[in-house]
Amino acid sequence: MAQPPGHKAILTGAVIVSVGGAALIASGVAGLLGSGEHPGESVQATAPPSPAAHRPVKTFDVPEGVVAKPMKAARPTGVYIPSIGVAAPLMELGLDGAGAIENPPLHEPNVAGWYRYGPVPGQRGAAVITGHLDTRSGPAVFAALREVKKGDQVQVVRADRSVAVFVVDRVEHTPKDSFPTRKVYGEVGYPALRLVTCGGAFDRAAGSYRDNTIVYAHLALAHHPKS
Repeated sequence: MAQPPGHKAILTGAVIVSVGGAALIASGVAGLLGSGEHPGESVQATAPPSPAAHRPVKTFDVPEGVVAKPMKAARPTGVYIPSIGVAAPLMELGLDGAGAIENPPLHEPNVAGWYRYGPVPGQRGAAVITGHLDTRSGPAVFAALREVKKGDQVQVVRADRSVAVFVVDRVEHTPKDSFPTRKVYGEVGYPALRLVTCGGAFDRAAGSYRDNTIVYAHLALAHHPKS
């Protein structure tokens, strides 16, 4: 897999406050999320937390065309996409020994991963959540991500029981060899979310999918339960 932007700073322990500008890698994160093309790949990410106790079961009423103010940081624990039936725990993903983003483990197909060296979902900036399209045993957490449409909600439950409710702005399908690194990881001045998985045709010769499906969304509501 290609190395994500800012990987040198991450490996030296520096705090990343921006991934915009010249530090971006033009080739993108071509192998960001694989599917069944990496069976047996070593995964060193932290173990997934238990699903949140207060998970959303339906869409929230959100103001149209409004971007909510940034939320305080709180560890994301689950992601829910009502329109395609996704309800999955989130694990933290870091970097492997080569400086590439870790994959969620293939033996946990219903687990998605949050890139912990980027913004927390709900904070200012573009938070990134990744998940497998499939595994050798069948569909995985983001198998239907390509069916998400503009206006759909993506709900991220956090450790403080708050819910960051994002609204989808657009869905993009792009070849892996021209991954839009700047758009996915680049600095933005509002709370944003990117969901990424594999897509397109499976290239048997290369042993991988040819494309990525990318969902772009903005924070529309910060929900805080009263009790």
